[in-house]
Amino acid sequence: MDYRLTAEDLGWLRKLREAKAANQPLRDIPPTGVLRKLTMLGCAQVKDRGEYSITFRGRDELVDRELETRIG
Repeated sequence: MDYRLTAEDLGWLRKLREAKAANQPLRDIPPTGVLRKLTMLGCAQVKDRGEYSITFRGRDELVDRELETRIG
């Protein structure tokens, strides 16, 4: 689990995950700082047409955080 991710970063990862699950492009544009951090940490990627997508690492981060909140 990467503790450099803030609550805002995780919120954007959730939006990316929901967009991917709905097979829709992300409607909102993440702030530049958040996008830069997520791509540098390998949690998100920028596609050809300026679209953003969550990576497997990003999904794993969200699963780890959700498990941590459930278990304590």
